[in-house]
Amino acid sequence: MVRSKHVTLTLFVVVVGILAGVYCFQTEGKKIKKQFKLLSKRASKDHDENNFTMAGKARSIGTLFAKNCTIDAHIASLSGSHTRQEISGLAARARLPFSRLSVRFYDLHIEFSEEKTARVTVTAQASGTLKRGDVLDDTLEIECSLRKSDDKWLFTAIEVVEVLEK
Repeated sequence: MVRSKHVTLTLFVVVVGILAGVYCFQTEGKKIKKQFKLLSKRASKDHDENNFTMAGKARSIGTLFAKNCTIDAHIASLSGSHTRQEISGLAARARLPFSRLSVRFYDLHIEFSEEKTARVTVTAQASGTLKRGDVLDDTLEIECSLRKSDDKWLFTAIEVVEVLEK
């Protein structure tokens, strides 16, 4: 009985140690990929999303960005330098006409130019249904710059490189 308690306690300590090691020693690349996963999750919209959830997601998108972020897109109203609050507002307005929206990022290519900066080339796919019934299915290649601040990678610039054809 005493021996099984020691084995159980030892096993528990080893598991906690492994989990702590994985959490504390994530590579910088994995941390950046996590930011894209968060952006994907927060930008996407479920069919039954209420206004309170929609506002919370839009506000939380702003936390992924630096105090100022430059956006260079093919849409003049999006291009320019924006604060976190403005990005949250842009996200809310962009999501509003959709009844369902899915945003995915894949083929991430990460380059570290300096210790606390990274440049990421990624393919972004947005697909969804507008409330009026139209269907959206766009694929873009974008380049993003991120800067590490307080152990968190924040978006500092986003540039639409090209619209990809299927």
